[in-house]
Amino acid sequence: MKRILLFALVFSFSINLMAQDDLRKRGYQYKTEFKEGIEVVCPASHIDEHTYRGMAPEIENALQKRKSLRGVKATNAARFNVVYDPDMPEVAQESFQRAVDIWAEILNSPVEINVVALWEELGPNVLGSAGPGTYYRNFSGAKKVNTWYPIALAEKMAGEDLNSPDDVDIVARFSADQNWYYGTTGTPAVGQFDFTSVVLHELCHGLGFVGSLNVEGTQGSYGLGTIFPDVFDTYVINEKDEYVTDTTLFPNPSNALRNELISENLFFDSPLAIAANGGEKVQLYAPTIFDSGSSISHLDDDKYPAGTENSLMTPSAGLREINYDPGPVTIQMMNEMGWRNTSIIHESLKDFVSATEIEITARIISDTTIKEETAFLNYVLLDATTATVEDLDAGLANPQQVQLVRTPGTDEFKAILPMDPSIEQSVIGYFLTVTDNDGVESVSPVSMPDSPYLFFVGTPDQWGPTIEYFPPTILRSGVPISFIANVEDDYQEGVDTVYVEYSVNGVPQSPFGLRRYDPAVDTSFSQGSADAIAWFIEEGIPPLNDNDIVTMQVKAVDASNNVTVIPTTAGGTNADDVPVEDFYTFTATSLLESVEEYYTDFNEPNEDFAVTGFGIDTPNGFSDGNLNTDSPYKNGLGLYDPVSGLTFLDFDYNAIALFRRPIILKSDSAIFSWDEIVLVEPGEEGSAFGDSDFWDFVVVEISADGGGSWFELIDGYDSREDESWEDLFVSTLSPATASNPTSNGEGSPALFRTREINLNELFTGDIGGAEVLLRFRLYADQWVKGWGWAIDNLAIQVPKPAPLSAESEKVALQLSPNPTSDFVNIRADFNNVKAAQLQIIDLQGVQMMTESLSVENNKVDKRVDVRSYNPGTYLVNIKSDEGLKTKKFVITK
Repeated sequence: MKRILLFALVFSFSINLMAQDDLRKRGYQYKTEFKEGIEVVCPASHIDEHTYRGMAPEIENALQKRKSLRGVKATNAARFNVVYDPDMPEVAQESFQRAVDIWAEILNSPVEINVVALWEELGPNVLGSAGPGTYYRNFSGAKKVNTWYPIALAEKMAGEDLNSPDDVDIVARFSADQNWYYGTTGTPAVGQFDFTSVVLHELCHGLGFVGSLNVEGTQGSYGLGTIFPDVFDTYVINEKDEYVTDTTLFPNPSNALRNELISENLFFDSPLAIAANGGEKVQLYAPTIFDSGSSISHLDDDKYPAGTENSLMTPSAGLREINYDPGPVTIQMMNEMGWRNTSIIHESLKDFVSATEIEITARIISDTTIKEETAFLNYVLLDATTATVEDLDAGLANPQQVQLVRTPGTDEFKAILPMDPSIEQSVIGYFLTVTDNDGVESVSPVSMPDSPYLFFVGTPDQWGPTIEYFPPTILRSGVPISFIANVEDDYQEGVDTVYVEYSVNGVPQSPFGLRRYDPAVDTSFSQGSADAIAWFIEEGIPPLNDNDIVTMQVKAVDASNNVTVIPTTAGGTNADDVPVEDFYTFTATSLLESVEEYYTDFNEPNEDFAVTGFGIDTPNGFSDGNLNTDSPYKNGLGLYDPVSGLTFLDFDYNAIALFRRPIILKSDSAIFSWDEIVLVEPGEEGSAFGDSDFWDFVVVEISADGGGSWFELIDGYDSREDESWEDLFVSTLSPATASNPTSNGEGSPALFRTREINLNELFTGDIGGAEVLLRFRLYADQWVKGWGWAIDNLAIQVPKPAPLSAESEKVALQLSPNPTSDFVNIRADFNNVKAAQLQIIDLQGVQMMTESLSVENNKVDKRVDVRSYNPGTYLVNIKSDEGLKTKKFVITK
């Protein structure tokens, strides 16, 4: 469904302000962002290599010296904090620590690196896997703009925690199935893998030896689900010295990129690594069949065979292959990406209402020494009422300079920027530079010369702060509620007040204020780099009772008394209508006694569900009750940046119905089924769950940790799941010509369709006895809403009664398992027929079988043996006096 995207709010600008806006857009605008990490899977090679490479002499000597000093670490050593899986044997933990000690001596970082070491059954052909917990981009200290950095490397370059100090930086998994050698004598038995060597390899992946380049089908891509590469990707070249991240040659995604990634001719373009490789290109592992998790993120195993000095980071380890040395090529690759680095850490200045002189400060941290005489503030100061972008560019090409002077005994540098008193409204563009004794010049911001730091002095403050806050939906009752919000103003004078207004069950309560985050006392709520803009209160709302409903707003006031309120939502039927204030809503609940079987038709009062945005009642047009969302459901809630007009806080809304009883899963019949109507906005034609144009959706989720984390049982879906649903939603949009209409189509019993999810088919292994929570969730973005989602006849691990609708003119048809390799169970429900005909055909129209069926009690339950059919897709047709129903199923072998 097409919609007009809102890129800017409608404001009234004078000609002067419009000119200033052009200048502002030229300034540094890159926001620090993070993404979940990925892991590299490293297979076992069952070839007996029987090789040994010890530690590099300088590392071995450093470790021996440290040991003689009773564990005192060298001041330049990186610090690791490893949390071990309690199932990992103690001897394995000791072997793991040896690998940690090696990397600690090789690398330097002022920020502790948190590692979680897991001990799992990974199968006979996997030794381990590892990867960064998160990636960050556009942090202060980064060397490349719009580039993802693994968190441990990002924090080393930033000189501070970017995530919470307790967050995991590296996730490493090791096989509990392997025959490991844990010793130090270098004498593994036949059939053993050396554990320390494998840990050394996996930690290297977690520290940054990992790319996001990937192949799926005919397409090559990168970016962790975004368009931006990670830092490893940016060094990958082909045999023509063309960068694979050059989108003028290899669009992302594209078949052209895919062909490069399986070319067997990819290299890491690092002057440092090439020098360590004897002047030859550093060849990466890029087999003609893409090996997901191993391709690209390893050195080529033919070029660097077992036992040679650069063999540690090849894709697989062999039996009795011992290697305690990452090798000079790997170390220099790591240094090139940022592990040997000089960083200028500076937070861009914001606008000033007034100022006569401005102090600019920065931290300069380096793994070598810097030439302090090269540390400069470079700037241009212009009259904001007449300046143009061309004036700004010309001034920065030949800037004025002020020396950055070190504060003795620290890594902090300062410069004073004088203002011109004859200019009432000034605009200042600036950047910082320094050269280290490796001869490398560092520049901040990294986006220079395209985008400098930029701020105005003397212009009026018109807009309130931005607020980043993520509201709860369903919380535990009996527990006080704490709040943390990230609040930032566009003026240096900053934020004055942040507070919450709320009601409980419709009764207004006394507002309460948040205070600035204090790292001395609020460390348990640290967010890392966001702490500088965090506002916090512990136990802001006292404990709630079951089913209490809270509505709330967060408000922030800046030093000029401008106010921002969240949440806001769509203000009308057109995409450019000014957003209006709204409210967050959440409820409190507790869990009830666990169940193994459960059924409800929602016709009686039901306390088994905690809901927000849902209710249990009888909607218009229905004769009995069901679980249903508010009608129409809400549009998304969020915030536009009042300065730029761009989305600051994503607009989304989640209606949730939580089943309060933990479910004890059965080993052989963990089947959930229900009848449903889904009238939510359909995505664009061809879009799939997870795509940016897959708009509103419903999804069924479970949690195995008491609600701490949730994951989808099946992909989310929308009204396109059934032709009748989609037709009704689309045909009743009003106003039909608006960019933000509402669908007025209403559900009816005839629209119910049956859905069944078999958990035994979704999960490998025996799930019997596990306890999970179940919830239904409707997600909505800001545009287009409708009637919503209704659920009835919920059956959990028990047979479900006959379908709800006696009005349905269609045959309810279910096929399971699907896909299958041997049998397919065909279940059909009818209203009032005695006979039907079953037909199975392939997609070429070849009839595989035809059979007349007797219908007993308005049901058909038929099992068909398909073991003689070829793998592929087939159609099941069931014909009766009530019509034709067709569904597809897939046969695999």
